[in-house]
Amino acid sequence: MAEDSWEQEATRVVEALNLLIVLAAPRLFERWCTQAPAEELRAVLQSRMAALADYCAKAWGSPDAERFRGAEPRVRMLAESLAAAPSGSPMNPGWNAQARECLDALGVPAPPGGWEAFEGLPSNTD
Repeated sequence: MAEDSWEQEATRVVEALNLLIVLAAPRLFERWCTQAPAEELRAVLQSRMAALADYCAKAWGSPDAERFRGAEPRVRMLAESLAAAPSGSPMNPGWNAQARECLDALGVPAPPGGWEAFEGLPSNTD
């Protein structure tokens, strides 16, 4: 199997970071959970967090690489928690706290008002 291009890997990392934000914010997470069956959503979460954990483990060559490598244990723990969730069980609210720990390790600060109140960035409708 051919290795993914840099663009494909970057896209998955961005998707995973966006999902971490969704997981960290209960209001976003609740809305996100209505978009598809739970098993499909969990499969997306599992694959993106596993990809992010792998990326973190091998990050090099940029000023952010050390931060990504330092966050790898937390991201890996979240990925393993997602993978170990029993099939058919509801989404685990404990993933909110784990996502926040991952974001903190990656240097992403909590939004003004905190994760509990965060409902996403305002849309730019210019």
